[in-house]
Order: sequence, then C-alpha cells, then structure tokens
Amino acid sequence: MTDRVQHIVNKIIRMKNIRIIYHALFWIVVVLFYFFVFSWNSAFRAATIIFSAGLLPVAILLTYFINYFLVPRFLWEKRYGLFFLFSFYTLLTGVWLSFLIVFYALLYILKNKATIDPSVLHPELQVISLNFIVFFAIAVKQVKRAFFIQQEKNELERKKLKTELKLKEAELKLLKAQIHPHFLFNTLNNLYGLTMEKSDEASGLVLRLSEILDYILYRCNEKRVLLFDEIANLQNYIEIEKLRYSQKLSIDIDFPEETNNLQIAPLLLLPFVENAFKHGVSQNPGVARITASLKTRHTSMEFRIENSINPAKTSKNNHSKGIGLQNVKKRLELLYPQKYKLEIDEKEATFSVTLSLQLAE
Repeated sequence: MTDRVQHIVNKIIRMKNIRIIYHALFWIVVVLFYFFVFSWNSAFRAATIIFSAGLLPVAILLTYFINYFLVPRFLWEKRYGLFFLFSFYTLLTGVWLSFLIVFYALLYILKNKATIDPSVLHPELQVISLNFIVFFAIAVKQVKRAFFIQQEKNELERKKLKTELKLKEAELKLLKAQIHPHFLFNTLNNLYGLTMEKSDEASGLVLRLSEILDYILYRCNEKRVLLFDEIANLQNYIEIEKLRYSQKLSIDIDFPEETNNLQIAPLLLLPFVENAFKHGVSQNPGVARITASLKTRHTSMEFRIENSINPAKTSKNNHSKGIGLQNVKKRLELLYPQKYKLEIDEKEATFSVTLSLQLAE
C-alpha cells in the first residue's frame, strides 16, 4: 500500500513539474511575442525592452488571478454578475498598469534626452497586446478544462457501461440458474411417470434427457449458440413430452432443417415450449393441441407457439405469470434491446406466443 501511495505521489510531482515547464514555455513565447510587436520602434530600442519586460508580469498577474480565482470562485459557481464585475475591474487595473508602463517609458526617454516623438509609442498598442495575451491564456485554460471534463465524463460513462454490463451478466447467470432447475424438475417428473408405468420408452427418454443435459451443462455456457442446436434441444424436449402425453396430445411442429449459422441466446425458446405443455396439456382433461413453428429470413427469426386451454378453467393469465416467461422477458430486454418483439395472446380457448427476433450470424 505504501509503494502505491509513493507511486501516486511521484506521479503527481511529475505532472506538476511538466505543468510548470509548459507554463514557463508559454510565458517565454509571450515575451518573444511582445518583443516582436514592440520592435517596430527602432528609433528608441529601449522602449521595446521596457514594454516587453513591463507587460509580462502584468499579464501573468491578470491571467492567473482570473483563471485561478475569479473563474473557479464565481463563474463555476454561476455567480455571473460578480464574475463580470470583478473581471471588469481586473482588466481596468491592467489598463491602468499598462499606461503606467508607457509613462515610465516616457520618463526614461526624457531622462536620456532622446529626440523621439512620444506619439510613436502608441499606448493603445500596449493595452491591446496585454488584453490579447490575457484573453488568450484564459481561453486556453478553459478549453483545456472543458477537454478534461469531457474526458472524465467519457471515462465515467465507460465505467458506468462496464458496471451495467457486469450487472447484466450477473443477472443473466441468475436467470439461467433459475431456468436449469425449473426444466430439470419438469423432465424428471416425466421420467418418473414413465418408470412408474414401466414403459419401454423410458430408455429413449433417458437418452434424450442426456442430450438435453449435455446441451445445458456444456454447450450453453457461451453467450450465443447456433440456432440449429437450440432447435435440436427443443425437439428433444418435445419428444420427451410426447412420450408422456401420447394419448392426450395433438401436436404440429414446423421447424427448419437449415438455419444458415444463425446464433441465438441459449435456452431462450425453451420456456415457451415448457409453458405450452405445463398449462396447455397437463391441465387439460381432454385432447390438448399444440402448434409450433419457427421461420427464418436473412438474420431475422419468428417463433410462434400456440396451445389449447382447458375450457373448464375459469382463471386467466396463469401462463404469463409463470417464472419461465418472466425470465424470458428479462433476458430479451438484456440481450436483445430494441431487437425483439414479443406478443402474448391469451383467449378463452387458446394461448399463443409470437417472438420476432433479430439474430446474428
């Protein structure tokens, strides 16, 4: 910790040293500028030195007073009236000092009995030169400040985005953690039902379940999976449910055989299928109907699933209150903002979900 503090202190000292060097170079350039401006007076060269040497400390005093006292104390605090009032008095003081320098130059001329017309000194030039440097230095300082403020703002935005991204990733992991036990619980119930019936189809169910577990545990750790693999997982799940509800299920599936390497977030479609079997088949005393289709066009996808509802069931909105659909809605907001459209339509006899999604290759 001590080494880190020392490193920070050394860095601050280096920055201050560099800053002092920059300021010194700036004022050296100002002296050269003044010398160049006033060097027109070749008849009395001493006036050039007097004006250059005299205006430099005045310019330094005014610049640092405005930049480091008036601006932070009044302008940044939005006390505009006081800022402009004190700035006016400060610049007026600078004008007065510049005239004093001209007066001193005249005294020097008279003392040395130089034959020169005092009018060639042009006192207004001193005032203009002084104010030009002061305003230029203030402008440089404020532009530099605005630049660093924008940099800090951009850095804060980047940190905010990183934090939001980490929160989103954490929430996605939590949502996936909720999906896995929910799915496994339903599937194990299916397997339990078949084993209780001593069905020969239990071995096929175990095989499909192992493929589903392999998909969930090993292939769903990436942010995106192939849409083809996601469809294969859905088909395995549907086959498992068909084994369980073979006598009371009418199902029509239309999934594409080719998806052109399109990618999708893993386990995004499964809750819709689970929901259809849970609410549309298990709670229906008669023959339940499910239709599901998935169509792709370029990089867009439309998934639709519809199931019949038990006509004797009076309560509504059970479908949309399940944890599965709520998780999917959250994942869509996090993973596909502005790139999806989810339509849920619950009628007396049917419940349907249509998901339109913009995918990536």
